Amino acid sequence: MINKKDVRELMKNNRIKLTEPFINAASLNISKIAYDYIVLNLFKKIAIYMSIKNEVRMEYLIDVNKSGDMQIFMPVCENDGRMGFYKFESMDSIKRDSLGILSPKNGDGIDEKDIDAFFVPGLAFDIYGNRVGYGKGCYDRSLKKAADSYFIGVCYDFQFIKNDALESEPEDVKMNFIITENGIFKVDRAL
Repeated sequence: MINKKDVRELMKNNRIKLTEPFINAASLNISKIAYDYIVLNLFKKIAIYMSIKNEVRMEYLIDVNKSGDMQIFMPVCENDGRMGFYKFESMDSIKRDSLGILSPKNGDGIDEKDIDAFFVPGLAFDIYGNRVGYGKGCYDRSLKKAADSYFIGVCYDFQFIKNDALESEPEDVKMNFIITENGIFKVDRAL
């Protein structure tokens, strides 16, 4: 079992070294895979995030959604650690939230349980659906409200641990799938 603290530092350090061409190419490929998955499953309301610190740029989904078939929602983090999801209208209607992450500055909020699929950032994921984030618990608290939605962990392939398990706690929410530049993978949530 891999310690959360150790993998968090390792992945932050590895991710910060990524080159811009790699980030762009991998992010675009992941977004195309995600879009195909969304269309295949007829998802209409999805939650994505605006990337920080060399995360996968899921905001590319905005560009591939030219038809407007899906509604895109993004998290807004509050100072007290709460997170809500608001409809993305345009790049002109975003601002930085309390954590400095670009988020919708106005728009319609949505109850988490009404979102079909969440594309969730993380520093590491394992084959059992466990996730290591930045340690604040914002996503876990929000995802618990959406138990019937799909949770898709988003990362580069080097962040996807396939041969070991990440340390997890009872309050951690497991992913249903992990998506990398190499495809989308169903996880074994049994462990």
